[in-house]
Amino acid sequence: MLGVKVSEIMSRRLVTAKGEEKLSDIAEKMIQYKVSSVVVVSDGKVVGIVTEKDFVKFFALRVDYDSKISEYMTRDVIVVREDASLNEAKNIMVSNNIRHLPVVDRDNNLVGMITVRDIVESVETLV
Repeated sequence: MLGVKVSEIMSRRLVTAKGEEKLSDIAEKMIQYKVSSVVVVSDGKVVGIVTEKDFVKFFALRVDYDSKISEYMTRDVIVVREDASLNEAKNIMVSNNIRHLPVVDRDNNLVGMITVRDIVESVETLV
């Protein structure tokens, strides 16, 4: 895993949103594109993220789904550079207890996403 770079296994198929989009629209995107997270961006930069786990919390708290995503998204998103090792990405995810890790380039522009599933699948092919 040390020699494998994040860019080699990350998904480039991203579903993104703008901060003013409604929670209901984000949920529809997640269903339509069969993804478990949506990254909120502004000018190509990561400003937030929302995951399936967040929607469970929203449901329990009876959050109004007409609310803007910017009101409920996770801010201060942890990201990884595309040239980082897969092992580094795994360590970031484990130490921060996260399952979705947006991938950025040298200019901090969003270029991909790596998930726990991506890591598990890549390990299976290496073994």
